[in-house]
Amino acid sequence: MRVPPTIVRRVLVAPVVLLVEAAVVIVSPLLGLVAALLSPLVGGRRLLRLLAIAVGYSARHVACTIACFGLWVASGFGRHADSARIQRAHYAVLRWFVGGVYRSMVRRARVDVTVTDSETAEEVLSAGRRPVVVLSRHAGEGDSLLVLHQLLCRHGRRPRIVLHEALRLDPLIDVLGARLPNRFVDPRGGDTEVEIAAMTADVGDDGAVLIFPEGGNFSRARRLRGIERLEQAGHDEEATWAREMEHVSAPRPGGALAALDAAPHADVVFVGHVGVPIGFKDLWRRLPAKQTVELKLWVVGPEDVPADRDERIDWLFGWWRTLDGWVGERHGAAAGRRG
Repeated sequence: MRVPPTIVRRVLVAPVVLLVEAAVVIVSPLLGLVAALLSPLVGGRRLLRLLAIAVGYSARHVACTIACFGLWVASGFGRHADSARIQRAHYAVLRWFVGGVYRSMVRRARVDVTVTDSETAEEVLSAGRRPVVVLSRHAGEGDSLLVLHQLLCRHGRRPRIVLHEALRLDPLIDVLGARLPNRFVDPRGGDTEVEIAAMTADVGDDGAVLIFPEGGNFSRARRLRGIERLEQAGHDEEATWAREMEHVSAPRPGGALAALDAAPHADVVFVGHVGVPIGFKDLWRRLPAKQTVELKLWVVGPEDVPADRDERIDWLFGWWRTLDGWVGERHGAAAGRRG
């Protein structure tokens, strides 16, 4: 599906989305009553928890979209949108949105988020002495929010993100994605690596380039497709490594290498996580009980990143094998506690 032009998104799509969200907030007491009546029949308190998350999200989404309109006016109707003051204001809006949605989801879903054995990486992220390229595992609904919260709210970084073109249908993502130094890409066409390099080239010391090298949430089918892609391309060694990895898909090195080439002075932070629900069915199953999401961060200084492209690909696969091993260990530990 092709994304409509900007004028259509602003005049038609955005008002419809905002009106629906505003209606959800306005009628939320009635929706809450209905959810309470249905709770004994459908999932206990799950419906009420999901409704609370949805209402909180909708209210903050509408407020932030209106704030972006105000910033457009304040910037001279977009003429000074690139000024440092307006950029800081847009990042403040994004931080308020991400932080609020994150806190609501963690509280309503009763999630305990812990960051373990990551002191050195956290120190690098908080210091802001030079930019970072963040390469994260992608597995579960909401892990983008989880990583963004770490960068924006916990460590005060200004993230730059590669976004799927279809996300332009969300009015807030459409506006913030365009006004901040992000890039929308269509995986079916265009040169993603060129876009990532352009996005990364002028990143400041407090910046963070966030990339999910797997290209999408982990699934068994995606893992197998990744192995087949490597075999068809004649990358037999990488295919062997990918077959050995059980909990992550083979990374696509192009985007990560483009970012490293554009910011050779950046630190590299790898992000592993476990406990994030994968899909709505998994989320629904987990809601009744308290949950734990665990993160671990590893940092690699620019002096330890190989210079040769082939060596960098092997290096990236090596780190992905480390991520896979850590995820397997955490799954094993969780199974042992349940047993």
